[in-house]
Amino acid sequence: MARPKVNDVTPYQMAFSPIRLKELCVDCGVSQTRIGEAAGVSRAAVNLAINRGYLPKEKPEFKDLVNEEIMKDSRVRQWLADHCMKVQDLWIPLGKELRHVSPASDNQKMWATRRKAAMVPGNPELLINTMEVEMVSQEAMKHFKIFRNPFIDDIQKDSDIYMSDEHRYIEAAMLDAAKHGGFLAVIGEVGSGKSVMRRKVVEQLKKDGDVIVIFPQMIDKTRVNAASICDAIIMDLSEVRPAMRLEQKTRQVHKLLLERAKQGFRSVLIIEEAHDLHTNTLKYLKRFYELEDGYRKLLGIILIGQTELKNLFNESMHIEMREVIRRIQTAEIKGLNGNIKDYLSMKFKRINIKIDDIFDDGAFKALSNRLTTQDRRNKKISHAYPLVVNNYVSRAMNLSFEMGEKRVTEEVVMAL
Repeated sequence: MARPKVNDVTPYQMAFSPIRLKELCVDCGVSQTRIGEAAGVSRAAVNLAINRGYLPKEKPEFKDLVNEEIMKDSRVRQWLADHCMKVQDLWIPLGKELRHVSPASDNQKMWATRRKAAMVPGNPELLINTMEVEMVSQEAMKHFKIFRNPFIDDIQKDSDIYMSDEHRYIEAAMLDAAKHGGFLAVIGEVGSGKSVMRRKVVEQLKKDGDVIVIFPQMIDKTRVNAASICDAIIMDLSEVRPAMRLEQKTRQVHKLLLERAKQGFRSVLIIEEAHDLHTNTLKYLKRFYELEDGYRKLLGIILIGQTELKNLFNESMHIEMREVIRRIQTAEIKGLNGNIKDYLSMKFKRINIKIDDIFDDGAFKALSNRLTTQDRRNKKISHAYPLVVNNYVSRAMNLSFEMGEKRVTEEVVMAL
């Protein structure tokens, strides 16, 4: 595919100069995908139009088609009226920076969330995590001579899991809690790999054969309480029917844990989506943790949850939780910054593709920069979680194809 040029300059090399249409898209929740479908062009072409003023030459009617589509939206008509503008005015340069702001989804709830995030200065991470998910297109796969998507069904065995030094530390902490009666919380953002870590640890415990994993199956974790935890322990440790009364359940639990300990087994309770647990339930877990046989803990506990769980363990916010907070160990899964190239190398190696055939070196640094923000103390925060990285790379590969680039470059990543 020939690379489009404007005065011998490729579109992505044009200066970043958003037009008023981008501001409208952000304010009104109009997605690039919707505009592209209406105008009969790709999302990448729309991206170039609203960010760099490049209009697709193969679509001379592009402006008219876009204007017609967006004027169907009552939010757009109201926005134009509020700004005393005509629809033709949307194609003039905006005159201010909007690099970190992306048009939202058409979904009303998602639109509201993204618009709120776009209005919070200094918090582009709120937008990073809500970017629309995009798969590598069939055209892009052919362009890069890839026969399988590297991010679909990508974990079939332990060696398919990327493990940085931090991941290995958390894995060791989880195994130690399981084997020695620890009390551990593993915390990570959506898409950071918490469930993958849990599966890896459980598989290792099965291989070792001396730890019984107790895994409550209740889907709604907000309804988990002392009684349901007792039920899970009893059902996973035996074929005995749980008793009706809580006192009887508790005695069953203690007896079964003692019996398994005398048989040479350790027991570990693993609860996912632990951020949904009630504070009372977390305090009950501390009672389970205190079940002992002499000096030996009878039950290890591993909680796995999103960052809301970290807030629950903030003693200044939850003083009533201090008995739990002062006993539990926490381990947080951070982003992949510093390891992005290694992570992607492993993903593409699985499909027999060399990473250097797909990416320029500058693309990795650009990706790291795009997925790094700062908190109020100017501390750098990485949002390069596997799911987010996969999405950004898929989008970059699609955009590279649209631009006719042989590889994903720094400029392509920054044009997303």
